[in-house]
Amino acid sequence: MELHMLFLITLGTIAVLALLYRRQALRDVTYEREFSTGSAYEGDSIEMIERIGNRKLLPLPWLRLESLLSGRLVFERQASLDIRSGDILQNHISLFSLRPYKLITRRHRVRCAARGWYRLESATMTAGDPFGLMNVSKRCPLSLQLLVYPKPLPMSELPLPSHSWLGDITVRRWMMEDPFLTTGTREYRPGDSFRSVNWKATARTGELQVHKRDYTADHRLWIVLNVEVSESMWKQVTDPPRIERAIRYAASVAHYALGVGVNTGFLSNGWVADCTLKWPVREEPGGGTEQLKTLLDSMAKLELESVMSFPELLRCELDAGTQGADFLLITCHTDGGMDLVIDELRRRGNGVEIMYVPGGEGTRDAASS
Repeated sequence: MELHMLFLITLGTIAVLALLYRRQALRDVTYEREFSTGSAYEGDSIEMIERIGNRKLLPLPWLRLESLLSGRLVFERQASLDIRSGDILQNHISLFSLRPYKLITRRHRVRCAARGWYRLESATMTAGDPFGLMNVSKRCPLSLQLLVYPKPLPMSELPLPSHSWLGDITVRRWMMEDPFLTTGTREYRPGDSFRSVNWKATARTGELQVHKRDYTADHRLWIVLNVEVSESMWKQVTDPPRIERAIRYAASVAHYALGVGVNTGFLSNGWVADCTLKWPVREEPGGGTEQLKTLLDSMAKLELESVMSFPELLRCELDAGTQGADFLLITCHTDGGMDLVIDELRRRGNGVEIMYVPGGEGTRDAASS
């Protein structure tokens, strides 16, 4: 009889504990997750930091956290971490044991294997009693983002034409007079404004003299990326590694041009992932570190899908009346439609240069030969 009663008491205790954990296990449990930085470059290693706290008297013998992350974020293997990888996503599972009023912080080393915009909006938390009879789960909202920028390459590794002006871009190719910089006087020339006449110098010399102005540079470079691998390609990019290489070229030129003080913008017939509508990318030329971040953000978020033909993209710039700018076209191929628009850009006083993106064999398309 005593053994029977002991058995019943044990079962009752286990049942009460299971019910208690079902109701209270996830109460006052907090969870936070963050990356050590909001942006990184391809190949960089960063940390993902998890913080989980049990703010109650009831201990948690086990707690499991599950979340889906991109397979392009490569985690180092470690204890209490299980990663089940698929072709695109990986299931990230962390296991914890929490004493009362305990806070645990874990740091996971992550390698950024590819360019992209990575987001994590939620994780699933599951806990239960020590005997595994009952468990309870809940969704934890998160707001985790990471931008992985394309890795810039040395300019010497870019497939620039043999007579490229890009390497001499610091030379002031487009000049305009600065009305605030006066360096003396000179003789009047047809076309000079009478507002610039220096009357004292004119009276002294007996000939019409005007203020001599210094010059300031008006550099504007458009980096224009074509995500179409061939003329026949429709929407989805058919050779992603090749376009990823083209994006690295674009990032490399942006680093170089902005580093030497050239106002630089970015155009592409792809679209960025944070836009509600699929519009081509257009970032106006600007300068400084903030402009570089703006361009790299767009390149990180660029989707490998064409939303406009490349000739149409260039024609939009013609319609906008763009003049006196330099265009660097990064493309896998050219065709007759592109050539017509390129010729028109040049006739309007724009510099145009083409950087062909090599294919898998290191050679460009026959169309660009």
